[in-house]
Amino acid sequence: MMRNRVLLWFVYGLGGLSGALVNFTLAWASSRYGAAALGGTLLAGMLPSLLLNLVGGSLADRVEPRRALLAGAFANALVLLTMAAALAFWAGPAVFVAGNLALSILGSLFGSAGYVLVSALFPPEELARINAQLSLADDAAHFAGPLMGAALFSVLGPAGALLFAAALAVVYGGLLLGLPSRPRSGAEEALDLRFVWAGFAYLIRTPKIVFIVLFFAATNLFAAAFQVAAPLYAASLGGAGAYALLLSAMNLGMTVSNLALATVVLRSSEKLIFAAGFVQGLALVGLGRSRSLPPAAAFGALNDAMANVGGTIFIAYLQAKLPEALLGRAFAAVNTLAMLLTPLGFAVAPWLIDRLEADTTISALGAATVAVVVLVWLARGTRAGGTTGH
Repeated sequence: MMRNRVLLWFVYGLGGLSGALVNFTLAWASSRYGAAALGGTLLAGMLPSLLLNLVGGSLADRVEPRRALLAGAFANALVLLTMAAALAFWAGPAVFVAGNLALSILGSLFGSAGYVLVSALFPPEELARINAQLSLADDAAHFAGPLMGAALFSVLGPAGALLFAAALAVVYGGLLLGLPSRPRSGAEEALDLRFVWAGFAYLIRTPKIVFIVLFFAATNLFAAAFQVAAPLYAASLGGAGAYALLLSAMNLGMTVSNLALATVVLRSSEKLIFAAGFVQGLALVGLGRSRSLPPAAAFGALNDAMANVGGTIFIAYLQAKLPEALLGRAFAAVNTLAMLLTPLGFAVAPWLIDRLEADTTISALGAATVAVVVLVWLARGTRAGGTTGH
């Protein structure tokens, strides 16, 4: 089991580093063409998930997870190589939008296999700690990734950064071969509509889960708009270097929270999820009001730490409670519901930034997050009270 844990740690680390390089490169390069180009690139990167997460979840329940992740890693590398070559012939925004769209399709089809693989390799009582430990590898990569991305971008341009990310994808794909096989029940039913929608059917019968997922859907809308505003805000603090440092600080906050989660066993708690969301909103308000990099980095770190606490505890709860045969599809249904409003965040952000400027937009998003937490908590209390009264 220790060998599997170490291999997965390196897979998560190298995969996270590749992803961080791509995210930084696409966000910073497209932001040079304006808020609309940045918003379009980010929107293209999430739209397929609304349609294909269900298919990906059904594949995860029918296809051996290691094989699915391996196929995804090599396909990612191929897309990144194609993007790097295309930048020599076509304008940047077109390549960024098309490439992010392709990467998102791959993530939607193969991403759910990661949840299944971890659940298959480790016992339920260890999942929260294992998830946090694996997230530490991903966090370390996302801390180093923006800094490495800024250096590669300044020396080699976006094409060089994408080529390096492609090489990392090949390496972590190869490491997956060292993990044991965990066969599923076969792929013949993967696209059967009743099979695909079984995850939604289960969630409908568990309104407590749906209630929390819809809370995440609202906060994800604000997080999407923040992703558009962040590079433009960082430009006023010092350009690409400031953006890289801000992202690294945010990921450092996530790392600290994962260290805490990896050493302390916490039971799933709605109160903790909502409390984390409340502090997350306050951190965004402070970030938007910061006029220099140090306080901005501190508030950014707090924002990501709180987002990670709520999300990690919820994931562990789902992994431990959901039926094993439905795990991939149920996670796909959860992710689909949680991202229902995210396209609106990407679409509205350029309009908000044009009218409020990037810093004020970020503060407004934080205030909206706090308001949603309060409203959802009050609605939850009212619903609980009504149920008790009957």
